[in-house]
Amino acid sequence: MLPKPTAVLFDFDGVIVDSKETHRQAWRSAALEFWGTDPGTYPAELSGQSPRLIAAHFSRLNNDLPNTEAYMNLKTQHVVKITSPAPLLPGVREMFRFLQDQHIPFGIASNAPQSFVAVTIEKHGLEVPIMLGMENYQRTKPDPEPYFLLADMLNISPDNYSSTFIFEDSKTGLQAASATGMRVVGVTTAYDQNVLRERGAEFIVGNIGAALESWK
Repeated sequence: MLPKPTAVLFDFDGVIVDSKETHRQAWRSAALEFWGTDPGTYPAELSGQSPRLIAAHFSRLNNDLPNTEAYMNLKTQHVVKITSPAPLLPGVREMFRFLQDQHIPFGIASNAPQSFVAVTIEKHGLEVPIMLGMENYQRTKPDPEPYFLLADMLNISPDNYSSTFIFEDSKTGLQAASATGMRVVGVTTAYDQNVLRERGAEFIVGNIGAALESWK
């Protein structure tokens, strides 16, 4: 059971949406346009990392590391143009409605491009007060800056960090969340509960809908 929150901060990929296939399509189509090659999939250890690191991986495979930034920017253009948005994970719509009704501050801090987060939320007809992406930070996760910035923008006082929850699914995100002093909830969309606890998750849920049941 999760205690009632003062505020709730969310990662995006793997917490709000199941976006693995969406990103895979965009990395592939961008690589085909950029180099004329199919890059395949990136290693699991890059999951949750900054797109810049993923772009560097594919650029290195194509012996074109100097064009990492250009390839990453092209991938961003491709991912925001995908017609069908990445599907919502269970409980997201209900969770957002609950937080709005209860006047509990919430927002999203993702390592994905902010434009991708925003267009996906818009296509699903949802409203989120603040949505941050990689271009909003000087340091992406695993640095805690994204969550400190989001908390500050939501006017969450450090005095309330002990009742502010962060939902994360990746090792990278959990490292960032654990460094904030806020309560960390691991979501088992990418790793099992043992891995999530090892990386700092205090609570474990299958999806954010399960957390909502504790708060109703």
